[in-house]
Amino acid sequence: MKALTSLATLLLLSLPVGGAGADIQIASEVESIQPGVPFTVALHIVPDKNYHTYWKYPGIVGLPTSIKWRLPEGFKAGEISWPAPEIVDMAGHPAHGFRRELLLLVNITPPEQIPASTVTISGELAWMACYKECHPGFATRSIILPVNSAPEPRYHRKWAAPIKKERDALPRKSTLWEVSVESDPDETPVVIRVRPAAGASNNPGQVYFFSEDGQITSEPAQKARRQADGSYLITGTRSEFSPQGRTTLPGTLVASGSWAADKPLAAFRVEPPYPEK
Repeated sequence: MKALTSLATLLLLSLPVGGAGADIQIASEVESIQPGVPFTVALHIVPDKNYHTYWKYPGIVGLPTSIKWRLPEGFKAGEISWPAPEIVDMAGHPAHGFRRELLLLVNITPPEQIPASTVTISGELAWMACYKECHPGFATRSIILPVNSAPEPRYHRKWAAPIKKERDALPRKSTLWEVSVESDPDETPVVIRVRPAAGASNNPGQVYFFSEDGQITSEPAQKARRQADGSYLITGTRSEFSPQGRTTLPGTLVASGSWAADKPLAAFRVEPPYPEK
């Protein structure tokens, strides 16, 4: 990603030898798979103490966790489902990532016929974990799963529950807040209006817009101001590496409290269009 090359390249050139800052393994929601039935695997990320890893768009510094799958013939892997990130710090530079242990979920669809009795799900992982210094990590990970023709899936006793918990917490679209872009495409600053609707919280706390495709950089810091009508006006700086000509602004809105008045809702996804010229 071009948006990451400037500062990330400098960090890579001065990285210490040894240690990856995090460990990543592949976990499966099911103990065995069924022909033609999609199932979920997860990249289980455990950072070392004080370390963080990075979101799909890390911002001014960092590299996102990625995997190049090696799957049996006929198997197809979907994209990573990304949890809501948080602001992390690398050498005084704010970025987008995770300080916690997490599961990055990926749906895999097997073919209708599987001749083997077991299959190997494998992939080449790459990540970066940072604290006072950064460690790039590279590893090949695999799991072997039996094939069965049972009418119901057999869920993994260890991993099914945490994978479900992570899935349930994924940010989704919401009607509680109306989001619009009040600046023109390719211009800076980028101005976002977040207006409460029925059921919205009166005080969601501190709010932040995480740009999913790198249109808004993580540095300088965004400014979010509450307006007299209860809406938020969020102003961010367009990245010098921002993709050009986009008609929408995809991202995740995160609050320190809850966006909802009657239930927890820390994050939701949006993709408001730019104003038509």
